[in-house]
Amino acid sequence: MRSGSKEPGRPRTWREACRYRAHGSRSASPRASERDGGGMTKNPVVTALAGLLVGLMVGYVLGQRQTRPQPAAAMGDPHAGVPGAPPLSQLGEQAPGGRAMPEGQARLREQLREIQALLEKDPNNYQHRVQLGNAYYDLGDFPRAIDAYEQARALRDDSADVLTDLGVCYRETNQPKRAVELFDKAAALAPGHWQSRYNAAVVYLFDLGDAASAEAELEKLKAIDPRPPDMPDLAGLEAEIAKRRQ
Repeated sequence: MRSGSKEPGRPRTWREACRYRAHGSRSASPRASERDGGGMTKNPVVTALAGLLVGLMVGYVLGQRQTRPQPAAAMGDPHAGVPGAPPLSQLGEQAPGGRAMPEGQARLREQLREIQALLEKDPNNYQHRVQLGNAYYDLGDFPRAIDAYEQARALRDDSADVLTDLGVCYRETNQPKRAVELFDKAAALAPGHWQSRYNAAVVYLFDLGDAASAEAELEKLKAIDPRPPDMPDLAGLEAEIAKRRQ
C-alpha cells in the first residue's frame, strides 16, 4: 500500500484476490537509505495476500487474469522499514499480480544492481538485505526474495514487516502453512500488526480451507484496540467465513 494514493475503486467480484504487504510495492533507493541511516521505521504499512470479498476489501490483486484496483489512501510510509523509498510516480504502472510493467521493472532492476553492489562491500548489512528482498518481491521473484529475507533474519529477526512480507513469498511459492507460521510470529512480535493477522485469516480460509482458524484470526483482528485507521472493513471477510462454515 502507498501513501498519497487515490481512494481505490471497488473490485467487481469477491473472487478477485489481494495481498497486504509491509514494505509497499516498490524497492527503496539504497543511496537514499544510506543517507537516512538505514533504520527501521515504527509505522508498518501493509503486506501479504488476501481474498477480496464481495468488493469490500482493498489491496493489490494477485493472479495474471485479474485486474488491479488502485491502492488505498493514507496508508503511511510506502516502505515500512525501508526509509528513502522513491516517489510512486517514478516507478510507473504495475501489471496484474503486482508485477512491475517494463518501465517500472527496469527501474527496479537498476535499484537491484545498486543494492547488490552495496552488499558486495558490506554483506552483513541488515538493511540492504531487507532491501534486496523487497526488490525481488516487487519483481515477482519470490524464491529469491525468500532467500534475501531469510538472510536478513539471520542477522536480525525482530521485524513484523519482514516476517509478513516473507510469509507472502512463501504463500506465493505454494507453502501456505509456512506462511501462516510467519504471520503468527509477526503478530507475536507486534500484537497491533493487523496485516499479519489479516493475511493469516485469508490464507487459512482460501488456501488451507480452514474456516474455523480463519474465524479465530478474525476475532483477534476485532480485538485490536484502538482499531488501526488503515485496517480495512472486516465485514466482507466475516461474511465469507460465515458462508464457508455453513
